[in-house]
This record gives sequence, C-alpha cells and structure tokens, in this order.
Amino acid sequence: MIYQEDIAIIGIDPLLLEEWIQDELLAALAAERGLENTRKSRLLQERARQLYLRDELLASVYSGIPFPDSSEVFQYMRSDSLAYMVERHYYQILVSNEATADSIHERLSWGENFQITAERLSIGQKAGIGGDLGFMTAGELIMYGVPRGHAVIEGIGDVTDTVYGWHIFLVDEIRPLEDTSRVVRSLADDIYRERMVAARDSILEIAASSREVYLDPMLINSTGQYTGDNDSTDGREAE
Repeated sequence: MIYQEDIAIIGIDPLLLEEWIQDELLAALAAERGLENTRKSRLLQERARQLYLRDELLASVYSGIPFPDSSEVFQYMRSDSLAYMVERHYYQILVSNEATADSIHERLSWGENFQITAERLSIGQKAGIGGDLGFMTAGELIMYGVPRGHAVIEGIGDVTDTVYGWHIFLVDEIRPLEDTSRVVRSLADDIYRERMVAARDSILEIAASSREVYLDPMLINSTGQYTGDNDSTDGREAE
C-alpha cells in the first residue's frame, strides 16, 4: 500500500510508479514462496534507515558551511605565493610502481630525454605529447594529492606517489599567474571540500563520544583491528 504523500516523502518519481508496483508484486510473491531470509531483510532495513539518517544529519551539517568568497581565496593564495601566484610548465611521467619510477628517475638524472621517455613509458593521459601538462600552479597539483615539496619545483623533481600511481615531474618554465579566475574557482571548491570533511569528522567525533557500536569478535583480528573495509577499532565496540 502506498499513498500519494508517500511518493514525495521517499522520492519516488511518479513516472516510475508502475515499476514500483511491479517490484512490490514480485517481492510479495517471493515472500509467499518462502524465499525471504528474515534476518537479511531486517539487516537491509536497518542499513537503509542508517543511510537515510546519516544523509539527513550530514545534509543539515553541510547546509551551514559557507562557500569561500574570492577575498578568502585570494588571502589563502597570497599565504603561499610560490604554490598559487605563479604558474609552472609541468611535464609528467606516471607509472604504476615505485621500482620503475626509481629506474626512470635515475636514467633521467643521466640526461635521458624526459619527453621521449614519457611517450615510451608513461601511463598518464598526456603521454602521447611527452607528458606535457601545460601551465599550472603548484597548488593545482597539490589538490590532486601531490605533496607540496614535489609540486613547488624547478627542473626534475623526485619520485612521489599519489592514488594514481608514481610520478616524476619536470618544470621547464615559471611565470606569473595569468588565469587567476581558474585557480580561484578550483581552490574555492577545494577549500569547501576540506571544510565539509572537517565538519564530517567533527560530527562523527561527537557521535562517537557517547555511543558505541558492537562488533562480533570474529570481525576483529589478533591485532585488535577490524578486518572489514572500515576504520580499525581497538576492541569489540567501535566508538
């Protein structure tokens, strides 16, 4: 049974109402045929409720986070002018493992041509044009997880890793920042994301300060860590 007001509450598109009816009929038939695992049904219902309440809480928290205005962003940029107020012409070699990156870096230090090596060995999207990333600020690389010390460089930088793989960067030219608006937009988005992450961490800390979640001891290995995909815990109860 579903009422008109239910459609709006749970966000069912009226155009998909027929599909919802069909799903309800099939689910009812499955239950009648004894296909329902009641424990699984209960867990799925609890998980759906958990996600719904989590999203409601985070939405209320995020709604109060201000998006940085241009003056805030410019102040941030001026606080690290080497990263944000000049552009560097970057080239990149990206490989999948550290040993390969170290070997390439050693050959580059002997004078091997960076662009030709990038064309032959890099797995980056710009490999076909010698790894040429164009002019960017170091801050834009930092936003992608490149450590500051490996982005604020001249010449060939040391090997560094990110979630994308192992990188070697080359900078052959530095000039004053020209496209300020591009960097302001990108940095504003990054600052806002950082604020959202900080707000989530803060509200999670509040939630964990007076609440406990029981974990089956079988989910905890001998080192006291949770063996699933979530954060580790040091006991049977995750706080």
